[in-house]
Order: sequence, then C-alpha cells, then structure tokens
Amino acid sequence: MKRLTTILLVLALGAMFASVAQAKDTGNKDVLRLSDAVLENGEWKVAVHVINDEELAALDIPLRFGQPNENIDLVRVDFSKRVDDWDFTHAQIDNQAKTVILGLISELVNMRASADMKVSASGDNTKIADLVFRVGEGHVPQFTTFTTQSPGHELTFIYNEKVEGTLQVQSIQPEFEANVSFKDGGEQLPTEYALSQNFPNPFNPSTSFALSLPEASDYSVRIFNITGQQVKSFSGHLEAGVHTILWDGRNEQGSSVASGVYFYKAEASGFTETRKMMMLK
Repeated sequence: MKRLTTILLVLALGAMFASVAQAKDTGNKDVLRLSDAVLENGEWKVAVHVINDEELAALDIPLRFGQPNENIDLVRVDFSKRVDDWDFTHAQIDNQAKTVILGLISELVNMRASADMKVSASGDNTKIADLVFRVGEGHVPQFTTFTTQSPGHELTFIYNEKVEGTLQVQSIQPEFEANVSFKDGGEQLPTEYALSQNFPNPFNPSTSFALSLPEASDYSVRIFNITGQQVKSFSGHLEAGVHTILWDGRNEQGSSVASGVYFYKAEASGFTETRKMMMLK
C-alpha cells in the first residue's frame, strides 16, 4: 500500500473516504506532463498536463525545479478551467528549496461524480495549471518529482472506486514527462552546444539535465551503466534552445535500474559530451 500522503489526510479529515488502497492500473497509462515553456511579458509559463483514464478525485504533485542557489523563482501557479469547480486547489511554493507542491481535491465533504476530473487522453483540455517563472540569465529550470516523509508527499493520482459495494479511494503513481524547452524566438538562444550536469545528483527515482542547442539539430542522449551497457536512450529533432530531458531511472523495458554510477552521452551536429551521475536507492 502506498504511503498516506498529506492530501489523503486532508481527504480523510473532510470525511470523504473510508479507506485507501493502491490500485493496479489496467487501462491506458496515466501521465503528468510538463509542456515547453512560453515567454510572456518577461515571465516563463510551463503548462502542467494530466492525462488520465480514470475520473480523478484528487492530485498530489510535488515538483522540484532547480537547485537552491539558482536564480529561478516560481512567481505563481495559475490553475486552469479544468479544475475551476474543484473545492481545493493549492500551490505550496518554496523558492529557497526550488520546490512546489500542488494539491488538488475535487470535493471536500460530499462525493459527487460530477466533481471528479473527467477522463482525458489528449488535447488542450488536459491542462490543469501554468507554472509561472522568472528566470535569471544563464539559468534554466530542470524538473523532477520528489517525495517527503513528514508530511508525506508523492506524485499520486487518486480516484474513487466501488469495491464490493463500498466506495474506496484508489491511488496510482503516474508516469512523469518533463522534456521542457525554454526559447523565446532567438533573443536568448544558446551560443554553443552544451550538456549540463544532472540534478539532483545522486538521485532517486528521477533526475534531469539540460541540452543546449544553438541551432536546430538531430540529437541523441544515451545512458550507460558502469559496464558500458546502454540502458536508456533519447533521440529526435529539436529546435534551437535549451531543452530539459528527464530520466525516470528506468531502462528501455520500463524497469527501475540498480543503484550505481551511470554515464550519459549527448551527440548533436558533431557535438559530443559525456557526464557521470549516480542512482542511490
């Protein structure tokens, strides 16, 4: 059973649910996705999308967006129309630690099916919020999830389900996708190719790093274990800009990798760079 998170404690205090269980998701994958950043009036907006195949009753979304000494501030969180009717939408921002915890609950007292978040697999109606940043020159947010013990937080989607006639709360840990690009039409494009050190490092379960491209380019990033065996790869075509790549600590088969040292190698238009990172469970 998944640890009770703070959001579940709030649900319990609201007398919404009688029990909590971790469900095995037998439908399509559930995803928390961050989209490319958009520059508006000197502020960067990163959209938060929820792709779900259950009607969700609550969300617990802890995100880390940088290192404590970086010139990156999360100014505010603008929740979207998709959660306008929800009773509780809260963003706990800590710009010193560079973290934000989004907590959302559809109904605090009475459970209504109409209040739950409807199934959505694609399109504009997946957005639940915009993260609005002010970013200093030379700094780029890098996104990962994190967990806390007291109070407890973990990336979790929550929904109601009838089990043998009793309404229960089921929890699912969704996939996290955060390959976010920051670009503004060329005014702040990088002048050279670069691969940043991953953050956090050591990491568990996920980490991210930035790939800087001064021009549009095909690219590949390959991750190897200490024996030189490739465990994961990313590739494609990216426009000029700074692109954040998230690795969730899983191999190509979707299994979590073992603790240890890993190397990640980026290649793009003749540029090659390799860096080292550590998974520590």
